[in-house]
Amino acid sequence: MNLVKFGSHALLALIFCGFIKSQTCLAQGAFPSMAEPQSSVHDILTGPQNRPRADTYFLLGLSNARKGNAPEAFRQIAIGMRIEPNNIRLLNLRAVLWARAGQKSQAIAEFKRILRMAPNDLFARESLDDLERPLKPRFAPIVHSSASSPQKREAPKAPVDTAPPASPTRVLESEYFARVKQKQRCYFNLAAIKRAQESKGQKDPAKKESLDLKALVGDGLLPSAPVCPDGGEYLWKGGAPTCSKHGDLPTIEAEVNTVFNGFNKGMQAKIVRNYSEALKAFEQVCVAYPQWGEAHYQKGETLFRMGEDNPAIEEIRRALQFESTNLDAKLLLANLYFKVGHREAALQLLDEIATGQSGTVYGLSARSIAKSIRSGRNYYQIFPPN
Repeated sequence: MNLVKFGSHALLALIFCGFIKSQTCLAQGAFPSMAEPQSSVHDILTGPQNRPRADTYFLLGLSNARKGNAPEAFRQIAIGMRIEPNNIRLLNLRAVLWARAGQKSQAIAEFKRILRMAPNDLFARESLDDLERPLKPRFAPIVHSSASSPQKREAPKAPVDTAPPASPTRVLESEYFARVKQKQRCYFNLAAIKRAQESKGQKDPAKKESLDLKALVGDGLLPSAPVCPDGGEYLWKGGAPTCSKHGDLPTIEAEVNTVFNGFNKGMQAKIVRNYSEALKAFEQVCVAYPQWGEAHYQKGETLFRMGEDNPAIEEIRRALQFESTNLDAKLLLANLYFKVGHREAALQLLDEIATGQSGTVYGLSARSIAKSIRSGRNYYQIFPPN
């Protein structure tokens, strides 16, 4: 996948994800201008090689906002705005904080100012609409809490926690990423249409602005007529293709590539077994998109390959909270439970997969592993090291 810069739609992801759940994972290529492949979140924020940038202070402000530390979040925003006064991410974050603190008039004025600078900013537009609709508040108040985090349990009370963590704000939940995958398919279609239409325009300039998918197929410029996965209609407007369901090519491209940028970096590093770099990328992805189940699964699987079993278990469980049907995650979790000595939890999970996925590769694999465990074989007899 090609990787691109921020899009206005991606702001909705970046800002709201930070408020949904306090966990230390992804700071991904969702921040392409600040998160280089060789940098972890900590490196980005503290490394002497990094000059101060507005995006750095956006991430610091976002982190503090998620922790309920609004004063420090505002302080970081102010520092970032001294570097770049019109940074849209910083302005949106400040408006969110004002809204959550009850300063509605200031938040509304700020969102309006943002829209004057960036009329197509979807996050600001939707936030403004919600603020001006009092019966449907978008923002939950910031709750300050000094309660200590719960102690880790010795053994899991249940093999999988399927209920997502409670959240005062339920924006950009796991369903968002399923929709982005659909948008990604639409983006590939639009990109193919653009290439084909431009080739046609070079041969016949008179037809450059007239889109005819059947003609493009007939001329051999497209293998078949592209179909939007969500039923949108493909049109040609302003020199570029657009989808009636998802929008124009640049908008979809920006959102899709922003979401998948850091994720792709992690996958590329993982393929070549550079697990430390893969982990950095997935940590960054999970910070910006804390409800993306697949990102948590990949982080957990990377930790497993690095021998970090207990952190891997926590991450895989987190993945299943947001994507309870991820069978790869369930099988890996059973593997890890058995490895660290939670035999019964592993068997319970394997039996669940074997029953629910009977006749599939997953079901057969789960049944075989469970049989081996019950026969008394140890972990490394079942899963020999590479």
